[in-house]
Amino acid sequence: MSSTNLQKDETEKDEDVFGLGCALELFTEHKEVLEMIENIQNTITLSQSVIERAYERFLDILKQYQEQPHLLDSHIEEILNTMITIIRSKEASLKLKHEIFKYMYVVIKVRGYKVIVRHLPHEVADFEPVLQLLESQDPEDSDTWTTRYVLLLWLSIIVMIPFHMSRLDGFDTNEACKNKTVMCRVLDICKTYTVVSDKSRDAAAYLASKFLTRNDVKEQHLQPFFDWASKLSSSNESSTFVKYGTLASVAMILKHGKREDLLPHARKLLEWIVGAEFKNNPGSNVQKLVYKIVQRIGLTFLPPRMMNWRYQRGNRSLAANLSAGDSKSGNVAQQPVRGSIQEVDSSEDLDVPDEIEEVIDQLMQGLGSGDSVVRWSAAKGIGRVTSRLNKELADDVVGSILELFNPRESDSSWHGGCLALAELGRRGLLLPQRLPEVVPVIMKALTYDEPRGYASVGSHIRDSACYVCWSFARAYETNILKPYVNEIASGLLVVACFDREINCRRAASAAFQENVGRQGSFPYERKVNHWDIAIRELTAKALHNLTPRAPEYVINVILPELFNKSKTIDLNSRHGSVLAIGEVMYALSKVATSKNVIVEDYIGANLLENTKNLVPLFKEKLYFRGMGGELMKQACSDFIQKCALAQLPFHKDEITDEWLNLLNECLSYDVPTIRNSAITALPALLSEYYQGTTLEDLAKQESIIRNYIKELSSTNFQVTRMGHALAIGCLPDFMLQPHLSVIVKALIEATVITPTTTKWAESRRDAIKALTSTCVTLENELKSSFSHGQIIQIYHCFLIGLTEYTQDNRGDIGAWVREASMLGLQTLTLLLAKHNPDALSEDIILKVSTGIVQQAVEKIDRTRALAGKVFYNLLYNDPRVLNIPHHDQLKEIFTEDCELLNWNSAATTFPKFVQLIVFKDYQYNLLLGLLCSIGGLTETLVKNSSQFFFEKLKEVENTKGSQEIIHLCEIIHQIFVDYQKVDRITVPMFRFLDKLFSSGCISCIINQPHHDFPKKIFKLIQLEINGCKDIYKLIDGISVLCQYLQVKGEVCANALVQLAILLCHRQPYVRRSTSTRLYESLLVYGDTSIIPFENLDEVMNLLSSTDWEEPVEQIKPLRNNLCTLMDSGSKIRFAQLQFNQILLTNPSALYFGFYYMVIQDLYDRCRFTVNNHVFSI
Repeated sequence: MSSTNLQKDETEKDEDVFGLGCALELFTEHKEVLEMIENIQNTITLSQSVIERAYERFLDILKQYQEQPHLLDSHIEEILNTMITIIRSKEASLKLKHEIFKYMYVVIKVRGYKVIVRHLPHEVADFEPVLQLLESQDPEDSDTWTTRYVLLLWLSIIVMIPFHMSRLDGFDTNEACKNKTVMCRVLDICKTYTVVSDKSRDAAAYLASKFLTRNDVKEQHLQPFFDWASKLSSSNESSTFVKYGTLASVAMILKHGKREDLLPHARKLLEWIVGAEFKNNPGSNVQKLVYKIVQRIGLTFLPPRMMNWRYQRGNRSLAANLSAGDSKSGNVAQQPVRGSIQEVDSSEDLDVPDEIEEVIDQLMQGLGSGDSVVRWSAAKGIGRVTSRLNKELADDVVGSILELFNPRESDSSWHGGCLALAELGRRGLLLPQRLPEVVPVIMKALTYDEPRGYASVGSHIRDSACYVCWSFARAYETNILKPYVNEIASGLLVVACFDREINCRRAASAAFQENVGRQGSFPYERKVNHWDIAIRELTAKALHNLTPRAPEYVINVILPELFNKSKTIDLNSRHGSVLAIGEVMYALSKVATSKNVIVEDYIGANLLENTKNLVPLFKEKLYFRGMGGELMKQACSDFIQKCALAQLPFHKDEITDEWLNLLNECLSYDVPTIRNSAITALPALLSEYYQGTTLEDLAKQESIIRNYIKELSSTNFQVTRMGHALAIGCLPDFMLQPHLSVIVKALIEATVITPTTTKWAESRRDAIKALTSTCVTLENELKSSFSHGQIIQIYHCFLIGLTEYTQDNRGDIGAWVREASMLGLQTLTLLLAKHNPDALSEDIILKVSTGIVQQAVEKIDRTRALAGKVFYNLLYNDPRVLNIPHHDQLKEIFTEDCELLNWNSAATTFPKFVQLIVFKDYQYNLLLGLLCSIGGLTETLVKNSSQFFFEKLKEVENTKGSQEIIHLCEIIHQIFVDYQKVDRITVPMFRFLDKLFSSGCISCIINQPHHDFPKKIFKLIQLEINGCKDIYKLIDGISVLCQYLQVKGEVCANALVQLAILLCHRQPYVRRSTSTRLYESLLVYGDTSIIPFENLDEVMNLLSSTDWEEPVEQIKPLRNNLCTLMDSGSKIRFAQLQFNQILLTNPSALYFGFYYMVIQDLYDRCRFTVNNHVFSI
């Protein structure tokens, strides 16, 4: 795949694809679908891959209509007839039929089995073939379950034929079935597939409901089937699948059967379902079926009837509602929908069986279940059963539900209670007389949020409470709900605006909209005491925005209430109140300014006095200590900022010094949010209350700066240096300018790495940020206040920051410093280009450009993305940044549309920057960054960086020749020399060299025996691995040594000597890895290596068959034999013999202390003994 295509694919992958819901209008592929069904007869004889591709295409087409299945309705008949024709064909093979049934299942899944069943043929002639085909299936065959599923559904419509089943007995000619009636055969099918583990059990349950409710079947088989299901489901040995299948069958029969047929069995079924302890079953699906059965048993006991005591708003018809209007609707009784349902007067004495009490009790227990689906099923059951009760009993049910809203009850009970109230309200069963008790409960549910550990419980309760409010808006007339509409609406607005969960906000928004349309406009509520900090902060900002709407109300009502809440012992209320007071004060100052009124006159002296005394009061009550002190410090910092922005009349007042002291304390706090709050508030406070030209004012300013610089030089705590560095950076210009030289010097010194501050990368980052902020604050003074020497010093500081690679247990923390340095370089360069372009010398811009290019090809995505954006901004700044090397050529590579690139994507960044390899000014830094990425560990990074780099190298060789490749290799060698023994570079350098040697890009060097690049690299590798204790680094070096098998010349023999010695390394893992990598390399390069061809097979066999993890004494003879086999002109054998002789004469050489001397001795002897060939160990 080319780099262009790869980049395109990666870009498409990174971009989110957004689709439009309900965008389809027609089933446009119906002709293609029919052709695919007819073509199954041809594709079934082809390979399995072809069959699967055809099925996947069919599936992809129909999946598009999952959300709009009704679009298929006009074509379902034709599609099913085409499939049934193939199934009925006697020439169709069993494999073909199975494939057709797979396609039929897709159609059923999309449109739903209830619709598809009505379209299936139900002729008498189909009964026996379908039954026989179903009987011939293996229930345990997991490949053909779709066949069994569709056949069961088909049989469920066929068994509804209006003939006695005994008439079909004569059709069977099978000897095995002569003594078995059709009824028994179908019943056996139902029982067999009711207990299977696949989806066929759902179809079997549906079949049982249709078959066992027939008039000719129910008398003989219904009661035995209930006995069989109850016995099997109650057995402890039955699996979850068995219990689910039997319960689903019973539930289906109770749903589709006639009441008079089921009533004789209802009492026994209730005893079974209540006494079977199904509620202890951990499966939610089984529990859901239990409560479905319970509610349907209850409906069996109660005849269908419509109670006239129900509250009914308007007509069921939307058109009638719209034409009549809500005000005229009154309590209009709904007309019965079915002729079988009679309207009953509530005054009549209705006979309610005693079993209904047990049914209601079981459903009430279901409302407290731990599973949402179970609670939802129980709530629906409550609604259905209650709709058939008289007024008194129904009111008792409502009372029982209200008892669930108890602080001692679990969150599940609250959720279930909300669902039940919504069902009752939706059905008109919750009378207006109960609303005074129900609405307060729902208001509590709207704010239910119980903290548990680091999380909270209650989102599902708030969601269901919104559903209750939605149902109330539709159920009750305006005059009924009017006394409660303000309370409901304010609660919904709070949830819609401030709830943490998006589903709750959506539910509240929908309920609010429903109430606005049906009940009128709503007010708002304040939530400054919410347990979530984010909600309190949002509430304060909301009050800021609402204050201009009703400033007098805020002054007279809200502010006094907030001040009262700020004195409470409740931390949440106190924190939220302080935030809100600051926001309201700032908003009121804006209102006063717009009205040309003095702030103190507009707000009032009493409120100003309370504002001034707030922080001293907190100090007096020790509210700044302990865990709560952190929140209060953060809140007070924000409060101080808003008071300063509001320009409250506290100039020359002692309170400003107290505020400053509080902010100074926060600067050294170890919680980042507290430091940041203080740093944000500091410039507003200083600008408003410390700006002046008197001697006293100047002395205060100088004292503040001296104190900050003193704390900046502290080496006790890093957070102290961090906070005060950022504090200096945010100082206003009237304080910075007179002390600029001292401040710049102190900040630069804070970026220097010392033995004490080696790991203080964050403090260096913040010092660099402070330098950048200082330049921005004094932007207009860059030419006058900043000397040329200071600018050079700042640039030097930023460029040194680009070389920061400090690491600790968090990883590469130096990346923070590099990112801050890049932003600093960008900011300073663009400011100088605007105000002082002469300061941008060629040397500075060269270092800036090359440094940023290096960061743009390194391994951290975030850093790489930032570097790409910075480099683009430098290229396209207006005014133009002078002296950027190859500026015009770079703009051809990085065109203006690169602004929209996803710089985080490696597939986007590397294709651009590798093209800079042709510019000599960028080559060193570009290769330095690339080798870290190519030699990295992340698969995507290594893949993209190596692919685009090696493609570019081949292009360079084709256009500029091998001399350019040789030049680049010399740069790689120079990088290796410059960073010798620096693992950050040498470890990825080994992996980079491994890929470089195997890429074929430097074949012009490898194939030249006298070229010195492989030799120089080999010597550097030796220096790195000699005495190396890092096993993984050693193994990476071994991989590079194995690449030398393809190199021509004596260096290949040297590498083999080194590998032979490593085969007897003291670490077994190193020995095994050496043998494995040497074997793999011989597979690739063995034919062209210096190893004698006739010995190659024996060498490889010895490498693969030897257990190199055995003790060194055992494998040393094998290693010596291997050296003999690899010998070419006695070079390897001589080195090996020399090494053994030294070990025999110097046993102490085995110890680490003499190891290096032994190696050096052997190295010197071999150098002068064997034809000037150099060997090392």
